[in-house]
Amino acid sequence: MTRRAGFSLIEMLIVVVVIGLMTLIALPRLNDAFAQNNLNSARVKIISLFSTARANAAGTSRTTVLRLSGNRIYVVSWPKLNGAAGIDTVTPVENINTEYGVAAGVSADSILLDQSGLGRNGSTIILTKSGRADTITINQYGQIQK
Repeated sequence: MTRRAGFSLIEMLIVVVVIGLMTLIALPRLNDAFAQNNLNSARVKIISLFSTARANAAGTSRTTVLRLSGNRIYVVSWPKLNGAAGIDTVTPVENINTEYGVAAGVSADSILLDQSGLGRNGSTIILTKSGRADTITINQYGQIQK
């Protein structure tokens, strides 16, 4: 009687079941990590756009607004430099729900920055995803607080 080398079907099934159970245990933590990463990325995007608005206001001596409309966020500036009436769009409209799967709630839909780059009003932005939340508070002086 000769002995065959290799694994039996039962041994292979046990290995597959163990790998499956380990995956099921790790999956919720992995989803939480992805949700937290998306919240952090959306936070960085909003702070970056606020910095762009502040730099534009100070650099061009024009009133600039960080506009938060639902999940859409963008920067506009007025009046136009040539004296004509109207609004210039400084950045393209970013949809943080499409990009990061994050929903945003705001206390004020616009953050106004005067020509010196200082804020005229403040806002609290609440970002949520999968039961997790992060808050960005911009005070009336244009300072970002956690």
